[in-house]
Amino acid sequence: MMEPLHKKRQQHFAEFMLVTVTLFWGATFPIVKEAIAQLPVMAFLWVRFALAAILLGLMAGRRGFATLDRQGWLKGVFLGSLLFLSYLFQTFGLERTSSANAGFLTGLNVIWVPLLAGPLLKKTAAFGAKAGVAIALCGLLLLTWHNPWTLNSGDLLVMVCSFFVALHILGLDRFTAGYDARALTFVQIATMALLGCIGSLIFEPLSWPRQWPPSLISAFLITAVLATAYAFWAMTSFQRLTTPTRAALIYTLEPVWAAIFSVWLLNEKLTSTAWAGGFLIVAGMVVAEAWPLLTRTNSRLARKSELS
Repeated sequence: MMEPLHKKRQQHFAEFMLVTVTLFWGATFPIVKEAIAQLPVMAFLWVRFALAAILLGLMAGRRGFATLDRQGWLKGVFLGSLLFLSYLFQTFGLERTSSANAGFLTGLNVIWVPLLAGPLLKKTAAFGAKAGVAIALCGLLLLTWHNPWTLNSGDLLVMVCSFFVALHILGLDRFTAGYDARALTFVQIATMALLGCIGSLIFEPLSWPRQWPPSLISAFLITAVLATAYAFWAMTSFQRLTTPTRAALIYTLEPVWAAIFSVWLLNEKLTSTAWAGGFLIVAGMVVAEAWPLLTRTNSRLARKSELS
């Protein structure tokens, strides 16, 4: 009797920790938007990810790196390149749109994953995924509504970001088996830092902060330590204690936190139409992720009724 209760408490605590991950992810949208007003995009990215890579390397340790063979390093570099592209498009998009919009639109990756899983992983998209796409597209229309309707460049860049996030998720599903998660994540984050540094040296006039105001230091600490190193540790430690569906549903909180922090920290104002659009995007994400759970529950209930 005690063991199921203990497991239930473990699951609830694990899910609370995953909620804190989404909180830090959501908080990064307004924080990064302010930081890139002081530092070019790729300069900010490479310093952020270099700090996170150092922390993750210490977390992985010698035992973690021992699991990586040549293929493991190559897979980590490939996955890191996909993730770098997602952050690059997202951060450039943040320069051109509101952080609330960026939060909602980044969440579209939950919709692209089941659609891309068909052609890439031979996994047919369920009806719930297709319904979620339809709901999210209605939300996208409302979120970006203008008269006449146009999709601004920032929103478009963040949508491209969500596509690369989905590709990265699918890549994790296919390429990570047999490797220490912390070591493989270190390779990804270090790859992102290297690509950002090279890009900054080539394309930007400033590749290192000339000044370190408190706002920039706090931006680096929150994004590198909390939104990257802590988030990875929490996901690795606690996601296994709940179900994949419940974890995915918890992650849909990220755009909600992004909107709340954007209104609070940047005084951004969303119209009622835009709020409705954001709500529909989150609803589409929930439908896409919850549908398999509802289908399995209905199947079990049907079998029980047949047996009785």
